[in-house]
Amino acid sequence: MEHLPETIDYVDADDHVVAQGPRGQAPGAGLHHRAAATILLAQLDWPGSHVLVYQRPSTARVYPGHHDVLVGGSPRAGESYRQAAARELAEELGIRPPLSEALRLRTTSPVGPYHLTVHLAELHEPLRPDPREIPHHELLPLTQVLAVPPRPFIPTGLDVLRRLFT
Repeated sequence: MEHLPETIDYVDADDHVVAQGPRGQAPGAGLHHRAAATILLAQLDWPGSHVLVYQRPSTARVYPGHHDVLVGGSPRAGESYRQAAARELAEELGIRPPLSEALRLRTTSPVGPYHLTVHLAELHEPLRPDPREIPHHELLPLTQVLAVPPRPFIPTGLDVLRRLFT
């Protein structure tokens, strides 16, 4: 069976859908893509909380081997940010916690500009990570990650942590 590329929404600078197409082609069309992510905390009352930090696989197209706190990916065409965040958590970690939207921002990455919606979730169930997506993970004190994050770390993940918790 032939694997067809996943179709995503391309959006303008104001996050309005203007086209659809395969991943990676929005910048060439002068458009943005979308990303939905979740930060998993051991408890939501933060200075004493621990945050899930994971390492991306060495085969990842973007930021291979880097650490991050944002578990997520691109919403599929027609999928909401919340739906995408929930799907990504189920696919990558085997969990379905309640999500709370915490932040929306427009940012950039090596694959171009994008709109990011970040959710928070409290971790209450055992993780079943997909080793192809998350080869290593651990819960670290949030204050430690903010002060001395593991290296290398994805810049957007650190930026979001600082926006939310400092």
